[in-house]
Amino acid sequence: MRLLSLFAVLLASIPLARADTQSVVFDDEHYALAFEDQATLPDGEAGDAIAEFTLPGESVDNWSKLFAFHAYPEMGDDPLAAVETVGKVVKETNKDANYAIVTNDKTGEAIIDFLTWAPESEVMEFNVFKYARSADGRGLVAMQYAQHIKLGEIDVDGLRALRQRTVDEMATEDIAQAQDYFAKKRGRSASNTPQTEEPTLARAGRDD
Repeated sequence: MRLLSLFAVLLASIPLARADTQSVVFDDEHYALAFEDQATLPDGEAGDAIAEFTLPGESVDNWSKLFAFHAYPEMGDDPLAAVETVGKVVKETNKDANYAIVTNDKTGEAIIDFLTWAPESEVMEFNVFKYARSADGRGLVAMQYAQHIKLGEIDVDGLRALRQRTVDEMATEDIAQAQDYFAKKRGRSASNTPQTEEPTLARAGRDD
């Protein structure tokens, strides 16, 4: 099951490709890199990019929990403006959905969490995004945690506990993971040190 239509609005639809194994740990669970892709702008520079990580035994087409890195080089350099835009899209997509925003004045990072669902669906999707400026100053990067929740699976108190725990966890998660990941994919380190070779991403389509 793919992300709800909101995700397609936030990130242009691009084919995703199989990638070398890499992993992240979030909320004491291990996620392996399953798919990645990066668009190319007309001037040849790297465009929007994504890397999706799944739990063992799950895939990007069938998951209960998912972690992802995103790069938005043309999105501006204001994390707060980015999460406010996400919140607006959440409400436009589902007027009954709610969201909350947390900012960190010291780091300049901004977090948004929300619970939404598609019409007539029995599965809700809980999301937490953290936005920050990219390492090279070109736009923003984000980290995302998503979880599918079946109706009746978690009560109100359980949802509150889930939100508190995952937002707190995302607040402490090092955004440098995403910054470095995309910097290396552009053939340079986070410090802009040139690499000898620039990685090439294979491209393979997949159905949503």
